[in-house]
Amino acid sequence: MKTLTKNLQSGRKLVLCFFLTMFTMLSFSLSAQNLLNKPEHVAWDQVNHRYLVTNYGNGKIVAIDTLGNQQVAIEGIPNCLGIHIVDTTIFITQGTHIHLYGLQSLAPLQTLTLYVSNWIDGMTNDSSGNLYAAENSGKVHKVRLSDLTDTVIVNGGLPSHLQDLAYDPVENRLLLVCWGTNSPIVAIDLETYAVSDLVTTTSGQYDGIVRDTNGDLYVTSWMSGGRVYKWEPPYTSGAEIFSQGHAGPAGLALNEERQMLAVPNFNGNTVTYLSLIPTGVVEQSKKPEIRIEGDQLVVNSSTACKILITAINGKQVFMESYGPGEIILPLKSALATHNRGFYILTVYTEICCDSVKYYFDKD
Repeated sequence: MKTLTKNLQSGRKLVLCFFLTMFTMLSFSLSAQNLLNKPEHVAWDQVNHRYLVTNYGNGKIVAIDTLGNQQVAIEGIPNCLGIHIVDTTIFITQGTHIHLYGLQSLAPLQTLTLYVSNWIDGMTNDSSGNLYAAENSGKVHKVRLSDLTDTVIVNGGLPSHLQDLAYDPVENRLLLVCWGTNSPIVAIDLETYAVSDLVTTTSGQYDGIVRDTNGDLYVTSWMSGGRVYKWEPPYTSGAEIFSQGHAGPAGLALNEERQMLAVPNFNGNTVTYLSLIPTGVVEQSKKPEIRIEGDQLVVNSSTACKILITAINGKQVFMESYGPGEIILPLKSALATHNRGFYILTVYTEICCDSVKYYFDKD
């Protein structure tokens, strides 16, 4: 987190459709009652096939399944920030504390209190049984998971307002992002704890970082209207604007199983899902077929799906789940209580989505 008043900043969410761009971007409030309140960080739970989202605004950890259904998993952690999963344990940062919960039971296990100057934010882990936590004041903590012993491995030499970190198993190093303007991406060698700049940048206000199995880095930034940047190894070229139009993009998660990024929008109370799969890779038989016939939305899907309708400004106005087969949705009935204008109709399954634009004439 940047400061404890980061909610004063604003952004604008941008919804892109799976087949209209090279990558998917799907952003919406994911249940009839949106439970997200200043979502700060996301973790992918590959055991239970769900996303776990910390919410700074209400102290709840919200679970979101792959069809977008939300439910409160854990509550009672005010101002919670980072979340990370190692084996069967969930780690959640809050101020000077790291709370441990069971992945299956969601029951509290233990609370670790660190000696910090302000607060702990993002976390990652290596393959040797260690958890690493970013302290906003510019320190990096190493927690040995076998006995929860805490050691400060870097105490200085880092840019201001440390936010998040990722582990690079190839080089055995940590990669860190900070909140400052023109802030570099910093590397910490885990053999020597030497600090160096991996990438110099002309942007900043970075909030989250993940590394995929190709070595590509994805970093969220609150600058320029809210962006996700991508750097490819060897990180000597400039960043690609992977996605933009986010409302305060914070601590993102990588879902390697479905090749997606989950980006929490702190100021938008949404999570945006970005596909890493180029258009056309998804099997044709698994893509939902959608079309407008008069004032009806006609969908043919081989799997269970959801239909989401949003106004052009991103406000959700309709969402319903359906089984496989043909679906005919009368749009004038679905939008009867809403104003005339353009709406985005999105059909999404567990692996992909497709969207069309529709003009609703209230007459």
